[in-house]
Amino acid sequence: MYRSQQSRHAPAASGMEDAGERKELALQQAEDALWKIPRSLEGIKRKDFNPVQLALQMMDTSSLGKSYDEFHESYERLNTSLDGIVDEYYAGFNDSILTFSGLQERIQDASGSVNGVKGGLQRVRRMILEERGSLDQLYAKSTQLGAIVAILKRLEEAKRVREELATYTKEKRFLTAAGKLVEDMQFVFDPQLTPIEALSGLRQQLEADKAELLQRIIDELHSHIYLKSPYCERRMGDDDIRPGRQRIRRARKARRTESDDEGSPEADSFAYVEMLLESLATLESTSTALQEIKSAISRELSRLIDGVVAEVEERNRALLSKAGAGEADSEVLHDFARILFARLEAVLEYHEYVLDVAGHGGERYSLTSPQTPHTRASLAYTLSDVWEAAKTEVLALLRDYLVTDDTQVGADAAHGAGMRDLFHMERGNVGGMVEALYAQVETQFQDLTTSAPDRKRELTAPAVIDEYADAQNSLQHKLLAAPDMEHAPELLGMALEFTRRVAPMLSGTSGMSGVTSAGLSPTGLSPAVRRSVGGDISPTSPLPTDADEFLQSFFTKTFLTHAEAQAARQFDLVTSASDAFETDPNTRFGGRPVFRSAAALVPLLHRFGSLLNSLGKFRGANWGILLELASRYYDMCLTLFRDTVRSPEGQTYLSVRWAESLDMMQLFDRRMRLGVRDADAQREIRQEEALKTDRSLNPYELIFDVKRLAVIAQLHHTLEWLLVQLDRVAADRAHVLRQHEGAAGAALLKRHEADRVRVVGRFQSLAVQCVMVLRIEVRVHCMHYLDLAVREGDYCLDRDAVEPEPYIHALNADISAIEEKLASCLPPSKLALVFAGISVLMAHILTTNTRHIREFNRAGNAKMLRNILALQQNLSNIALPEEGGLDAARKFYELYDLGVDGILRHIAEHGAEFSFDVYRRMVGFVYSGSGQGAALSEGRANSLMEASQSDQYEAHIRQLQKLVKPAIPPRS
Repeated sequence: MYRSQQSRHAPAASGMEDAGERKELALQQAEDALWKIPRSLEGIKRKDFNPVQLALQMMDTSSLGKSYDEFHESYERLNTSLDGIVDEYYAGFNDSILTFSGLQERIQDASGSVNGVKGGLQRVRRMILEERGSLDQLYAKSTQLGAIVAILKRLEEAKRVREELATYTKEKRFLTAAGKLVEDMQFVFDPQLTPIEALSGLRQQLEADKAELLQRIIDELHSHIYLKSPYCERRMGDDDIRPGRQRIRRARKARRTESDDEGSPEADSFAYVEMLLESLATLESTSTALQEIKSAISRELSRLIDGVVAEVEERNRALLSKAGAGEADSEVLHDFARILFARLEAVLEYHEYVLDVAGHGGERYSLTSPQTPHTRASLAYTLSDVWEAAKTEVLALLRDYLVTDDTQVGADAAHGAGMRDLFHMERGNVGGMVEALYAQVETQFQDLTTSAPDRKRELTAPAVIDEYADAQNSLQHKLLAAPDMEHAPELLGMALEFTRRVAPMLSGTSGMSGVTSAGLSPTGLSPAVRRSVGGDISPTSPLPTDADEFLQSFFTKTFLTHAEAQAARQFDLVTSASDAFETDPNTRFGGRPVFRSAAALVPLLHRFGSLLNSLGKFRGANWGILLELASRYYDMCLTLFRDTVRSPEGQTYLSVRWAESLDMMQLFDRRMRLGVRDADAQREIRQEEALKTDRSLNPYELIFDVKRLAVIAQLHHTLEWLLVQLDRVAADRAHVLRQHEGAAGAALLKRHEADRVRVVGRFQSLAVQCVMVLRIEVRVHCMHYLDLAVREGDYCLDRDAVEPEPYIHALNADISAIEEKLASCLPPSKLALVFAGISVLMAHILTTNTRHIREFNRAGNAKMLRNILALQQNLSNIALPEEGGLDAARKFYELYDLGVDGILRHIAEHGAEFSFDVYRRMVGFVYSGSGQGAALSEGRANSLMEASQSDQYEAHIRQLQKLVKPAIPPRS
């Protein structure tokens, strides 16, 4: 059953759906017919349709009349659509037939009326064309009276222009206000109305209105250019929009017309500025306004900076309360610089836009003379004028925050010579007095501008100009932090980024040139359209391509000069102290302290090095500050060294003169590079003997004051530490220079390496000279005492000596005192270098200086052995490296007890260890100790014994010569 019901209702539902679709189609056709009614016949659809007027228009055969064919075609189309509706809506047709009949009757009536009116108009036309002389005079008089009435009405409108201007300016519709004012002024200042004296008051009123409107427009421009308006983009510096990008994006919008009721005309700031400039062009006052803008650049920029200072101060009150806190100052200055440079960039963009629009204002037509276009505007200023003012402000801020007062004058003198110093003010409470006076003046100024707004322009212009004022020093703003060079990386770095962001804008390369992709000339487009197709395509005034050149100049001529003065002042404080060259127990290198001055200098070098490395983007010889500090300290170290190695009589000590010998320097360099070698030790001894020239050393040639030796050792140790620190500073600097690209970076790195080698070489040379002097001094002390011990010692004794030679005691005491003092100044490696080889030197002196022994016997030989033992014990007690050099001397004197035959047999078995002359003198000692001297003293009675001994001595010498000659080269 359910299925049968479905089957019955299905065709009915389908029919209803088809009927509904046909009705919708009929209605759609009717609507299409209504829409297809021509625009010229749109009036028939209104309720207040007047058929007579339409009929008259269709009778008009001119181009202004209506087409009867179009009317008939629309009528047929509507009739057809109605037939379709009737067919589909037959149920409701009866209700609408009356309406249709009434409409048809109205159309017929309208057609009849149109035909009647047409006939009447044709009759009137014939009557008018008929010549009637009496009507000419009446027509002329009517025309004259109509003109008079129109003039009077126009004058009444001109009298009400002030109220209209007030309304327009209140609504920010300056272009409408300017157009209205220009139209009224064209009418009132018409030459035909000039003889009418009654209009002079109206003319003055219009002139005053124009001046007031002009000043209002200029004030509005200043409000947007310098970001005073709340509708401006008050940048906080945290956006990544590149210069011009925001301007282009805004200009791509369709500019709001003044009839737009949505929002304020200022909502699109750049479009609003363009409208203001069009208003100026309408008033033909563009040049005057641009001149006013130019004269206010410096003043407005100064106010902008004051505003940023106040804003940052308000935002960072908590941080500013921490006066003197380095991190707080850095954070506040970062916030200040970030906001300031972003807003200076925005100001430059606004000025660029103003100049662009004003420069292309010639493509518009003036309302004062609609038939003639303006010539291209001659701009009263260029973007370079704004940039110069911005640079002056930036430089003043950099000087305020980076250059302290105590070096301000010196830096100024270095930066620009010839500055005229006309006034001198003593320090005191002058600042408070000046601020109070200026507060009074500003109060009076505000009262004047409030009471006389039409004189505001005159009052805001500067009344007195100090031609002798220093532009940078006169720009004083409230400081958010005390001046400090440590702010340089933050401020200079952000200033450099700012200049590089605005460089395309200044160089005129930020936009397109030539012809656009659409084939249009750039000069044929408005600024908004030109920006919408790709950017600023107008050429700007020629500006330097290096926008950061002034920062480079400031960095080189002012900041580095100030930094050098600061470094020199701190260096003087460090090195002028009375304990500058005393040791600092808190600073150690290799476990030994260094000089206090060096301990204070190294942090200074690292501080300035880190500061200057953080400014590596700037060109300039900023490495020169560190070089100067290092060179000055080297000079002081060299002076200390020379004063230390000069005797009270002004004579240079012997060790210093020997250290300057080229051969000695080569030997010492070889020892430092290759270590101790026997051949080098013997060469050193021979070189020292050559310098000594076989003479006894005088005590005044030696340094017996251990404190002087300690100073030299401490100087060497400090220089070694400084070399390590200088290498670190130089490595940091080289790392920064390697980041520079191109030939300039390679040249800087090469120059840096040359400077490093030169400075390090000087320190290295002095350090080596110090340790050479210490080494030579210890050796000449050994030579002096051992030479005296051999020359003046008694070695022909009746009995064995209990004590060694007194000079040996003196030498041991001297060596122990020197070692004890130097051990507290030098690390073990350098201490071993100073004392290395002295046992070999002692053995050599004790064996080769036997020629100075006049008499020698067994007891004297025992005394010599005691001397050697005392020297060995002393060397072992002072913990010096074991060398065993004195063992050779001990073995030599032990040969005495072997006799001549034993000596010759020992040489034959073990080889020659000494020279022929040394062995020959030992053989002579044996002969002298065996009684040869006594036999010779007995005269002729012992002549046979003397002759036999003489023959035996010669035989022993010949045998010795045979044994020693083939031996190794003599060690003496």
